[in-house]
Amino acid sequence: MSEKMVVDILTLDSVQCAACQYMLEAVSALPENVRQHIEFKEWNIKGAEGINKFLGYKARVLPTIVINGDIVFESIIPMYEELLDALAARAPEVLKTEIAKVRDAI
Repeated sequence: MSEKMVVDILTLDSVQCAACQYMLEAVSALPENVRQHIEFKEWNIKGAEGINKFLGYKARVLPTIVINGDIVFESIIPMYEELLDALAARAPEVLKTEIAKVRDAI
């Protein structure tokens, strides 16, 4: 099986920032057949690791979704279909197939 896609969610703090929470939920609410092919993590800038991720990606605003190293959504919470499309554009074939199943069911 191929490696998982990496989705980093850069936030201020998803507990105290509503937009950050929605950004995290956009990814965590993906169907299980898609989530099993991705590895996602929140990086909040209240800690050194989060600050380093933010600077490493050269992000400009929060919250931001980074997919496989590409900044994709900056301060804009993606709609479900937009997130699926962004993942599919960068996905290995096995994940593209799973995303297509989800898209067909919508």
